[in-house]
Amino acid sequence: MLKKIWSAFLLLFVFGFSTTLTANEWANYYFPDALGSYWTYENQDGDELTRYAIEPQDVDGEMHRAFSYQPALEDWADYDYHTHPYFYQVSHDWTAFLVGDDIENATRTVTERQWQEVVSMMKEQINSQLPEGMRIDLDVTYNLDIQAQDYFYFLPNNATFNEEWEALRIDMQVDLEMEMTSNMAGFPPTTQAITMSLTLTETGIITGTETVDTEAGTFEDCLVVIYSTDATIETNPEIPEAKSMFADAYGGSITTLWLAPNVGLVKMEQESENSGVGKTLELTNYEVKTTESGSSESN
Repeated sequence: MLKKIWSAFLLLFVFGFSTTLTANEWANYYFPDALGSYWTYENQDGDELTRYAIEPQDVDGEMHRAFSYQPALEDWADYDYHTHPYFYQVSHDWTAFLVGDDIENATRTVTERQWQEVVSMMKEQINSQLPEGMRIDLDVTYNLDIQAQDYFYFLPNNATFNEEWEALRIDMQVDLEMEMTSNMAGFPPTTQAITMSLTLTETGIITGTETVDTEAGTFEDCLVVIYSTDATIETNPEIPEAKSMFADAYGGSITTLWLAPNVGLVKMEQESENSGVGKTLELTNYEVKTTESGSSESN
């Protein structure tokens, strides 16, 4: 009896190990990270970004695979978590990027700049409609509370085509206080407090495989991964115009990645359905080491 139990336990162990290995093989097939590997990309403006596979790093007591980048990121507004992970993990189920803090930094930077632009436009619009010599000044103060989940679920290991998954969720609350003053007689200062709650949900789906031509070469059987972002917004008090404006600003983003076997990311296209703003990233040069033999593949 004891021998049978031990044999069953051994079978379970071997099965579990082989399943994990299969998941790791899948992840390394489409997202390799052998030390010494590098990938150089060019964006829509002709700027280059090079990713380097480096030694795994300890983050809060937990080991993560790691990358470094050149040039170093100088402005959080330029950060894109789809293509710029510093740390990530491969589990039985997922290749997941540890990007929560980075997303919060980037979202805060972008949102603060957007608010500055919105307030400036509001002031110009209001004062352009007033008689000469009259002026209204708008002072807006706000507090941002941004909570992004720790991991961006980049790719399910052993994924099924056309099966959607939730990749990321970001919750943001903006507490606004607007004070309006004027040089017009009989126009006392007025103050309005507004709270906006915004939830961004990003879903991913693998639609199939394609052949992709890049400056680094032609890559066959590339996984096509599409991420779509949807925004849910509530305001207190209810302001339909504001909800519509911010839904357009934050939602409707579509990011498409092409992942080549044994190479990884070879192309990215990103656009906003509402603003039409587009970004691209394309592989121009690379060298991918193999962990087994120390050999490499390059263009």
